[in-house]
Amino acid sequence: MEGRAIVSPAARLVGIDLARLVAVVGMMAAHTMLLAEPAPPDAVVALVDGPPSTLFAVLGGVSVVLAARQRLAAGDRRGAVASTLVRGAVVAMLGIVVAPLASAVFVVLVPFGVAIAISGAMLLLPSWSLGLALAVLWAVGGSVVAIARERFGSADDGVLEAALGVVLTGVYPVVTWLAYLLVGMLVARALLAARAAGTERRALVLIALVGAALLAAAVATSEIGVRLVAERVLDAPLDSARDTILANGYGAAPGTDAAWQLVAAPHTGTPTDMARTVGIALLVIGALGLLSAALPRRALRAIEPLRAAGAAPLTIYVVHVVLVALLVSLPGTAAMDARLAWAVQVAVAIAIGALLAATGSRGPLERMVGWFADRAPQRSAA
Repeated sequence: MEGRAIVSPAARLVGIDLARLVAVVGMMAAHTMLLAEPAPPDAVVALVDGPPSTLFAVLGGVSVVLAARQRLAAGDRRGAVASTLVRGAVVAMLGIVVAPLASAVFVVLVPFGVAIAISGAMLLLPSWSLGLALAVLWAVGGSVVAIARERFGSADDGVLEAALGVVLTGVYPVVTWLAYLLVGMLVARALLAARAAGTERRALVLIALVGAALLAAAVATSEIGVRLVAERVLDAPLDSARDTILANGYGAAPGTDAAWQLVAAPHTGTPTDMARTVGIALLVIGALGLLSAALPRRALRAIEPLRAAGAAPLTIYVVHVVLVALLVSLPGTAAMDARLAWAVQVAVAIAIGALLAATGSRGPLERMVGWFADRAPQRSAA
């Protein structure tokens, strides 16, 4: 979640920073344009309802590996794990502070921070172990959260209920988000290994192709799932039931029948929903990585404000949450056109990036998280 604003292209993965900006800009669209009347076209809904937050989570896993690589390269395995645990804890605490300011947005930072901390505990595992954990979460996580939602509901009015909401029954359950972070960790390891071997572009092409395959498989499987749910679960005509079946699940599928797990409805955490959104995330990462690798140095300098904004996703996300609350609450702003509200927030994000690029700074919240993480236990000189 952090990075210096002015760095050479060789020093960092520029495409990852650009992908971070795409993720936050997409989340801005989800929190504004999806509320517009009349509703935006189905294609817009499909792109912004779910995929941006998944991209944000996958890139969080990428950041876990990138932030720890210097300590790991120095042999400070204990410090790398401790630093990531602290990083996750600080992000979660920030979420607790920001949540009261977010009257119109479900703030993701608490489950995101918890997922970062858990991924820190898994940081030293070999890639095959991460892949195995990912496969288990991907296969059964959606069913687990759906059963938990049905059994316990989604209330968070007590400490235990709130903890259960963060892990299982909330809008952004850790069970789902940890899977997304594991995808990002594997992507980061693959990209770093490819860069070291001089095959980064080949790896980016492969990542994009895997993303395209996941997306295609998800679309085809989801159509089968929609038909099964309409016929077997709802006993309703397909045309009239389709919109209900594909509605946002806010964290879990609306039922525990196995057919629901075949439906790629947004924010349900089903295997098909994960395939759709992870597929789009991998396509974005691969495409922007290839684009940034193909751009000449002059073009990279020209887009430095965009890259710097992407290197400060935590700062820009929190600014976005506060802006949405203001746009909803201030007199006269609630009636603002949704597209204009989105454009205003994007302009603010780019302005922040331009300021960070001009001053050679990191985002203030990235700097804060880094300050705490840097003070995690380190290996002694002896």
